Amino acid sequence: MKLLLLSQDLMLTARTEGVARRLGLTLVSQCNLVAAELDACQLIVIDLTLPGLDLNSIVEQVRPVQIPIVACAPHVHEARLSQAREAGCDLVVSRGQWDRDAEKLCQELLANFGEQ
Repeated sequence: MKLLLLSQDLMLTARTEGVARRLGLTLVSQCNLVAAELDACQLIVIDLTLPGLDLNSIVEQVRPVQIPIVACAPHVHEARLSQAREAGCDLVVSRGQWDRDAEKLCQELLANFGEQ
């Protein structure tokens, strides 16, 4: 099983890799959503600062396969965070919150998503 991270940020990648490992998931990091990567994917984390990000398209592709989506961005990027909520991401958090609480947030999201 894997956690798919859409980001170019090396710090975010490193922190998320540790979270994935502790959750027993393999981290797959890329800059574009590749449909083949959705196989065996448990969770998708999207860096909202990723250049050229088409968030609505990603959410539309992921919804049919019912994988929870986490979106994160620095707290000063209020418009991007708001767009992620409007697009239908399951969890939208600031980078600071992600850095502090990623493992707990993922565990809760995966547990709650499985109940739906």
